[in-house]
Amino acid sequence: MGALTNLATLGLNFALAQQAARQESGDINRERDRQISEIQARNEEERRRQQEALRRRLAAQRARAGAAGVGGGGSAQAVLRGLTEEAAAAQEASDEAAARRIADLRRRASGARERNLLELAGGATRSTLGLLGGGSRRRSLLDF
Repeated sequence: MGALTNLATLGLNFALAQQAARQESGDINRERDRQISEIQARNEEERRRQQEALRRRLAAQRARAGAAGVGGGGSAQAVLRGLTEEAAAAQEASDEAAARRIADLRRRASGARERNLLELAGGATRSTLGLLGGGSRRRSLLDF
């Protein structure tokens, strides 16, 4: 009868540990998702600000070119194209930095979930070994 009690206790402990691991994994995922959303929101706001700044710079450059009488000329267009390309390169760098931060968050969350699983498996192994007498000597289940 003692063996059944120990096995039932072991099963209950393992089920509770699994439930706690699932809860912690969910918490890790929710925190990761929150941080990713925050990064994406900041990146989108930065994109909006950069586009607005580009519009202002292009308008100012067009006004200067128009005042100088070269509004439709090739050099004015080259300057406008240069400003646009500069803004696109800055946005691309910002997007790449955000993507690296998101990838790092995902990698860290994955590592934390893996550690939780390893801890769960290690705890189950330790419990089983404890139930069986530490694994240092063999005991019959009838001895319980």
